[in-house]
Amino acid sequence: MRARALLAACLAVGLTACATPPSVALLRDPASAPLGPYSQAVAAGDFVFVSGIVAFDSTTGTFATPEIGAQTTLAIANLESLLGANGLSLGDVVKTTVFLRNASDMAGMNAIYAERFSARPPARTTVPGADWGRPDILIEIEAIAVRPARRWRPSS
Repeated sequence: MRARALLAACLAVGLTACATPPSVALLRDPASAPLGPYSQAVAAGDFVFVSGIVAFDSTTGTFATPEIGAQTTLAIANLESLLGANGLSLGDVVKTTVFLRNASDMAGMNAIYAERFSARPPARTTVPGADWGRPDILIEIEAIAVRPARRWRPSS
C-alpha cells in the first residue's frame, strides 16, 4: 500500500511539473532593432524562437544588394549576431524556416547556407514565393535554437 501512495505522489508531482508553463523571456540583439512591432527572439523554457531575420544592415540602415548570395550571407550573419548576443551560436539552431522571394534562388541560398551550417545542419523548411511588398528583400530566415546546457544528447 505504501508503494502505491509513493507512486501516486510521484505521479502528482510529475503532472504538476508538466502543467507548469515555461518561463518566457524576450531576447534581443543590442546592435540592432526589430523592423516592426515584434520581439527579435523569445526564450521559452529550453527553446529560443527567433523571428524572421532579413538582410538588413543596421549600421548603414539599408538592405543588402538584391542578390541572393549577399542577402543570405547578411541574413545568417544577423541571425548569428542575435544568437551570440544571447549566449548561443549557429550550432545551437535545431530548425530553420527560409522564405525566398524566388524559387530560382534556391541554389544560391543553399551554397551559402551549407557553408554556415556545415557542422550539423538544422532541420529546415524552405518556402518559395514570399512577398514582403519590397522587391529588394529576397530572403528571410526564422530559427529555433536550444540552449546548450539543456540540449538533449543521444546516448552512445
